[in-house]
Amino acid sequence: MNQPTDTSATYPPPPDEMISGQGLVLVADDDPHNRRLLRMMLMGAGYRIREANDGLAAVEACREQVPDLVLMDVMMPEMDGYQATSIIKTEMGDHFVPVIFLTALDDENALLRGIESGGDDFLNKPLNLAILKAKIHAMERLRDLHTGLQSRNEALLRAQARQAWEEETAEGLFSRAITRRNRGLDRLRLHRCAASTFSGDVVLSDYTPDGALRVLVGDFTGHGLTAAIGTYPVSETFHTLTQEGVDDQELLHELNHVLHDFLPAAMFMGAVLATFSPDGHRVRLWNGGMPDAWLCNTHQDRVRRIQSRAMPLGILDRLDLDTGARSFDLDEGDWLTLVSDGVLEATDVAGVAFGEDTVFRQCRASHSAADAFERIREALDTHCGNQTPADDMTLVTIDCTPTVVTESGRPQGRQLRGTLRWSLDASDQRLAEVDLVGAARTQLLEWLPNLGGGHAEALQTVIAELCNNAFEHGVLRLDSDMKATVEGFEQYYQQRAEGLRDIRGRIGVSLRYRPMATQHCIRIRVRDSGPGFDHQHLQETLEGRGDKRLWGRGLTLVRQLCEDVRYHGSGNLVEADYRWDVAPGVTDKKRASA
Repeated sequence: MNQPTDTSATYPPPPDEMISGQGLVLVADDDPHNRRLLRMMLMGAGYRIREANDGLAAVEACREQVPDLVLMDVMMPEMDGYQATSIIKTEMGDHFVPVIFLTALDDENALLRGIESGGDDFLNKPLNLAILKAKIHAMERLRDLHTGLQSRNEALLRAQARQAWEEETAEGLFSRAITRRNRGLDRLRLHRCAASTFSGDVVLSDYTPDGALRVLVGDFTGHGLTAAIGTYPVSETFHTLTQEGVDDQELLHELNHVLHDFLPAAMFMGAVLATFSPDGHRVRLWNGGMPDAWLCNTHQDRVRRIQSRAMPLGILDRLDLDTGARSFDLDEGDWLTLVSDGVLEATDVAGVAFGEDTVFRQCRASHSAADAFERIREALDTHCGNQTPADDMTLVTIDCTPTVVTESGRPQGRQLRGTLRWSLDASDQRLAEVDLVGAARTQLLEWLPNLGGGHAEALQTVIAELCNNAFEHGVLRLDSDMKATVEGFEQYYQQRAEGLRDIRGRIGVSLRYRPMATQHCIRIRVRDSGPGFDHQHLQETLEGRGDKRLWGRGLTLVRQLCEDVRYHGSGNLVEADYRWDVAPGVTDKKRASA
């Protein structure tokens, strides 16, 4: 026996179930018969109805109460349906009110005009009630979709506004954390334009303990928050070491170490470092991966280019600082211009880059740091127009007048305060070219220009003996026992001469000044790349307890001159403390006896 088939899912639902029966429908038609027909059908479905007999009345009705749907006749007196729809759509703005045209016209021009005026659908006369209900149902779904989309857009806009506020607040706090320790920033002329809320460019300034200005301009890869993250550790390292008095090389080495360990492999920072001398008459410039810096003086018709000679910071695990830095004597009227690559790469509406030639021309045409700053900034603003930059842009000019680049109010006969640090490394063949001892003596006299009483010579002797031992026994790995015989002595210096032809190794010397209660203290550290030696046995020999002969009197002299001498690790790091009394005229008995 055949079972009856359930066909409820096969056929469409009854017409009355195709519309919701909710909301207000505006019926605009000049034919009373059509209005009555529509009213009966829609009221039966549960809608509320409002009628208008022409376009003008339809517009007024929408102004009085916004309908959920408009059924609009095309041909009406006073104002036709096209005009009325255009006005209604304009006045509704983002609020979606669907309009279905009721028309006997079926030509393409009539349909096109209806679309242009804002109509959403058409229904041909004479009316088919089933089709009308289906179109009303479609418009309701379209209206609901539009309402939901608008609600989500509003929520998104609110979220974006909140995110923008949070980013601006975070950037303000972040910028203050980066710049709070800057000193002397008011001495610079600075223009910055970020590609987004956060900037990957950083400008840092501070004074060394002897009152000289140091400025760093850095540019991280990319822009935005990811680029800006690295600026905080850079700022803290820069200020801490500058205020301790470390030299450029040690500062750059430490910055490179911090960034290499802190940042992902694909991120690094190009940088220009400018350190002025305490008297303001010289500047030392280092450029690693940044656009050319310009040292200018139009009084002498001179513009000197300082090109990048080193890798950006954070790429290598150890930065080779033997080359790259340059020192310049400063003349009256000199100024320095620094830019990030965002300035050079900024494009106009035609896609043409600003370029370094433009920076050079503006510097050439300027007569001061202030003039160059205004010329370059105005040229950049004109070039970019209202475009948002694709990368962070930074422009800095520095007037190199001594009164500008040295700390104000610092007395000439200054009292050293705090700790001062300096270091210098040399490797391989550079060891035969770099005068480590001479560089250390120069630094000591810069810290202590009135160093007298034989202390300068004594310190030079200590440094020379320690560096010579590091070179001969650490780098060249010569054995002192060879000097026990005449033949061995000759062989020793023959091997030394052969080693000079192909040096493989590294020596680093560092100085640290530390004021004490009644004494000055210079700590000398010398490290070499050699394997080290039995420094415990050496200590016993120096104290007269060992059975090994100590060749030469170098190390004995170092122990006599210094308060303390210590070897660390395998013996390839030695520290020696040299001290002298603060009060003038006091004789150090230990040193005098030496």
